[in-house]
Amino acid sequence: MTNRSKLNGALKMENEIGPGLQGTRLGPRISLSLLLGIAVLAALLVFGDVQAMAHHLRGFPWKWVPAILGFTLLNYGLRFLKWHLYLRWVGTPLPWTASAVIFTAGLAAVLTPGKLGETVKSLLVWRWWGTPISVTLPVVFVERLTDGLAMVLLAGLGISAYPAGLPVLSVILLGLSVLLLAAWIWPQAASFLVRLAGWPILSRILPSMLRFWASAHRLVQPPNLLFAIGLGLISWGAEGLALALILHGLGIPLDLSLAQRAIFILAFATLAGAISFLPGGLGAAEASLVGLLLVQGWPRDVAATATALIRLATLWFGVALGVMAWAWLVPSLGRIAEIRTRPAVLDFPAPSVEKVVGLSKDRPEPEANGDDPQFGSALS
Repeated sequence: MTNRSKLNGALKMENEIGPGLQGTRLGPRISLSLLLGIAVLAALLVFGDVQAMAHHLRGFPWKWVPAILGFTLLNYGLRFLKWHLYLRWVGTPLPWTASAVIFTAGLAAVLTPGKLGETVKSLLVWRWWGTPISVTLPVVFVERLTDGLAMVLLAGLGISAYPAGLPVLSVILLGLSVLLLAAWIWPQAASFLVRLAGWPILSRILPSMLRFWASAHRLVQPPNLLFAIGLGLISWGAEGLALALILHGLGIPLDLSLAQRAIFILAFATLAGAISFLPGGLGAAEASLVGLLLVQGWPRDVAATATALIRLATLWFGVALGVMAWAWLVPSLGRIAEIRTRPAVLDFPAPSVEKVVGLSKDRPEPEANGDDPQFGSALS
């Protein structure tokens, strides 16, 4: 059997797998994360003194809650825009409704180690649109990559308030840069990998690897990368402003300095939670938030109360939206009668790679029809 025959067979296998994948079974993991979240909240209550925190909560201007949640929704909205555009850039033009439901469902999956549960979004796209998982999986990872780069920049704006955090930011930036470089060198790496197509094990996974790498390479091209980081600066900066508003509601004067410090604190704490690989960053993010708020000279009862409120307004608000999306999504999945394969159209730089993977840039784009009968039955 020739190398090309082996690779085409592996590609066919990739397109056929999926219904048996168990990626959508997030319930038990989320339940365990909820228990961990309750334990973290209990620890905050003990640390911040229940009576003192209750006093702050009674005096908190709850009429500001819509504005606080509005900043969070702005974050989610801009991140959804990035997700939707990324799908189109890798040749998967999902209708807006389907794309929004899948993205929102992914918010519940953050309660997994390192947010790896968000990869379930690629499975859902495959179930509805037929695009191989290896094509859309880079979308999830590049989302996290560009968010990380944006948060490093935001944290860098206020690092003077906590110089001890500079080594941590430097290590994170180095790690993200290595991942970025790996996606950039796709043409050279692809040519090397194709030469190894005769290896029995590699020949089975090479089509998936090439599709994954090609998608990632397209997403990190300078214009796309700069656009995504710009969206990240605005979206994560908005959540920082939500923290500033919470701190103001707890009696801290609102000014430009408070906004800058709040953005730095939230960005740094979110990064700390991400690299901890704990579900949703639970424990690590809260500890970082409390610690950085204490470094600013604010009392521990204020620090604990602000931490509890911002996590409710960001992490747990997003999880609640995600759970509601899943409640609507699961019955829709059950109504899908069949899977249709719609390979993404990617412009592979190396002709040899294009032949190996079996894609042609002359193949017409899949129809982006919002009245798609499969979507109509699934999303009605």
